[in-house]
Amino acid sequence: MKPVLSVRNISKSFCSHGQQVKALDRVGMQIRKGEVYGLLGPNGAGKTTLIAILCGFLVPDRGKASMFGMDCTSESERIQKKMNFVSGFSDVSEFFTAEELLHFYCMLYNLDNAKKRVEQALEATRLHNYRNRIAADFSSGLCRRFLISKALLNDPEVLLLDEPTVGLDVDSAARMRNMIKQLKSKGKTILLTTHNMKEAEELCDRVGLIKGGRIIAEGTFRELRKKFFPLEVLEINSSSPEKLRKAVSGSKAVVKTSTGRNSLKIYLKDRKGIDAVLGRIAESGVEIKGISTIEPELEDLYTKVMRNE
Repeated sequence: MKPVLSVRNISKSFCSHGQQVKALDRVGMQIRKGEVYGLLGPNGAGKTTLIAILCGFLVPDRGKASMFGMDCTSESERIQKKMNFVSGFSDVSEFFTAEELLHFYCMLYNLDNAKKRVEQALEATRLHNYRNRIAADFSSGLCRRFLISKALLNDPEVLLLDEPTVGLDVDSAARMRNMIKQLKSKGKTILLTTHNMKEAEELCDRVGLIKGGRIIAEGTFRELRKKFFPLEVLEINSSSPEKLRKAVSGSKAVVKTSTGRNSLKIYLKDRKGIDAVLGRIAESGVEIKGISTIEPELEDLYTKVMRNE
């Protein structure tokens, strides 16, 4: 399947205090139709710069970005009819109601069927009960929902969301994540930037980890876990962990073990070794109180990838 969004060898530098600072360094990525792709990285990693190039706001120094087969620099006006962008900046300062502003944007975008589009946007973001409220009085969460409703007016195929939950309280962030899931269920292709690993795992089909303007790892979370934490880990709860260790230590599937006060961690080459190890445990006759597999924490994955580069 041909990608909806493609970035090939993009580089971008800025002049700061008389010196060239490289914001992006030969970045490449592709996003398929209907996919939610997360761009993860710390502040200053280049996430917002890449979004700006995709929107046509910035011109890359080298490389090419395209959407729907069109160049993001030379054909940005055509692309913008089929995509939209929501920044992490959530202030809405205009002294008009939400509904009035949405009608204004329909006129600004030269969109027909404005009434229908506004109703659909309000419904999608669950803002219909706030339609007659002054947008400038909205909380941060409502402001962000309003900006997404604005971005939905042209019924975009692609949405670019820059830090969609940053600065939101717990409830507002949860509503925002649910909204993104609903947009995905309607077939929208979404690129979102974030530095929240748990949020990315909940929302994204694939992620790219960016540091210093370079994408240093990419894939599903399962693929990234397998790459950076290749060993399967079993934790056995027992009052006799040392006897368990001796029972499994001869297995070719076991890479190493770690004994705790009332537990034994067994590090395996892969999942295929689990049955063999459990068989040895059963033969040992040692009393077992519980067995579980241990997944590496997302923060550990993020830290390991970033430190390795």
